[in-house]
Amino acid sequence: METAETSFGQKKFGRKHIKSFASGIAHMFTCSAQHYVWLAYQHQLPTVTIDLLELRIEPAAFDIERNRILAEMCRKTLLKNAGQLARPGAVASAVLSAHFGIDDYSEDGSSASIGRSVFTVILIDDRSKEWRVDHAEERMLIQL
Repeated sequence: METAETSFGQKKFGRKHIKSFASGIAHMFTCSAQHYVWLAYQHQLPTVTIDLLELRIEPAAFDIERNRILAEMCRKTLLKNAGQLARPGAVASAVLSAHFGIDDYSEDGSSASIGRSVFTVILIDDRSKEWRVDHAEERMLIQL
């Protein structure tokens, strides 16, 4: 069954939609990750991991208020979408990781960028099925 109806006629999503939730979150994060990129380059830390359910950001150099705001936006979107799953479907685990191409730094006076960066969102449902999405960007701007 793809969707189910609630008593108010609102459609609920089936489990197969969990992958689209992951894709949306990866895209949302990528579009606003410039400050994460800057920190990655400044601290020479190419990878960040965010537990979207517990809102835990690691390594600690990334766990600042400005970055928590974007992580919280992604979390709220996930919870809103997961709340529309037909019962008993649920998201039991949600991790976003980003690997930044900090070794390929480029600056042209007014802007700076890094190389290929990969954003991965892994959602695990209540049946322990993994739903994974990888989103890659060939160049990422650094917020100076």
